[in-house]
Amino acid sequence: MSTNLGYLGPPGTFSEEAARNYIGTYRRRLVEYSTIPEIAEAVAAGRVEEGLVPLENSLEGGVAVTLDLLASRDGLQICRELIHPIKHCLLALPGTGLHNLKVVASHPQALGQCRQFLDRRLPGRSFFPTGSTAAAALKASGEKGVAAIAPRRAAALYGLDLLAEDIQDNDLNSTRFVVLADQDHLPTGDDKTSLVVAIPDGPGSLYHILSYFARYHVNLTRIESRPARRHLGEYLFFIDCQGHRLQAELVRLWGELGRESSWFKILGSYPRFC
Repeated sequence: MSTNLGYLGPPGTFSEEAARNYIGTYRRRLVEYSTIPEIAEAVAAGRVEEGLVPLENSLEGGVAVTLDLLASRDGLQICRELIHPIKHCLLALPGTGLHNLKVVASHPQALGQCRQFLDRRLPGRSFFPTGSTAAAALKASGEKGVAAIAPRRAAALYGLDLLAEDIQDNDLNSTRFVVLADQDHLPTGDDKTSLVVAIPDGPGSLYHILSYFARYHVNLTRIESRPARRHLGEYLFFIDCQGHRLQAELVRLWGELGRESSWFKILGSYPRFC
């Protein structure tokens, strides 16, 4: 039976590129959604078996809406991760030159990832944030003087010319996507586990929590804080560590975290992407 994979559309986004790479390996049927919460809801409701969402970018950091959903939404587990290189292009209607441009449209993350190019080559232009890079390409296809920052594939999809490519601030720019499902992955021997922890306020409280990871010789691969969205100054800490949640040392660690933290939630274990 075919497995459905929800992704952030429309066609021409980096999410679609990543989804196409993923289904090339795991044979899924793509189902387009317009927002990340819609993907999460579709997975939780069983309308799709899996959903691909961006989690963090190497230049801009964590994707807030995804992190908040993982912390607050029940019925979702991370079952895989995928790291996808991000190559931004500047697209506009045929015949347009850089000197003709008045507005640059794209997703806020894409605009942020191309700051140096925009400051150097297009100073003084207005920026128009869109819900996706494909939405920016659609806008550029219907308006003179508007350029889109989008994947190269979007040029062919929306009838645009390629004005510049690889305009991201760092050639190593990449986005880490995660696949959401109703359960995580079985142990493979080379796994990671993601979790979110609420830590009591007080001197050294974060150090105290992290010391348990060191005590059980568990290597951290990522830690990021996000507002808990309850009271000013209250934060959640998103942590990735090596190993599967069912490993003996991690099972003991969960017991310690349950006693010492205000709250914690395991977001899933999955094979390490390599």
